[in-house]
Amino acid sequence: MTQFNFRFQKILDLKENEKDFAQIQMGDAIKKQEVGHRKNVEIYHKINDLERVKKEKQQNGINISELRMLENYIHQLQEQSVFSNRELVHLQTNVSKTQNHLQLKAQEEKTWGNLKQQELTLFEEQSKVAEQNFFDELASTRFYRTSKASSAERG
Repeated sequence: MTQFNFRFQKILDLKENEKDFAQIQMGDAIKKQEVGHRKNVEIYHKINDLERVKKEKQQNGINISELRMLENYIHQLQEQSVFSNRELVHLQTNVSKTQNHLQLKAQEEKTWGNLKQQELTLFEEQSKVAEQNFFDELASTRFYRTSKASSAERG
């Protein structure tokens, strides 16, 4: 019996590799987004902590230079927060792009996999037909020999 050989196996292998690579890219994009989100949250907490410290010091009395330093630092953190928010939007866009790319590659791989499955099914059906024809031919040859042998014995 002949073995099934998918003529587009190299293309299917390539599509599987492309999908695997797209999964890796998706994972990297998600990790970067999570890091960006954590960074954003850290900046937000620092700003809140410094605002609280500033209010406490204002109530207890603080010299102007220290107050200005605190306000400058809070302002720098707010600017970092704005930049971090922009970066987070960019990272989210990147996650969406890589997700769409992954879906496309998975769809392509599935298409080629389905083609392989269809060809395999057709190959198996043709093999069964060929095998059945072989056994039918064998049975008719045996029947012919048997009937010829019995008629020779009678006649």
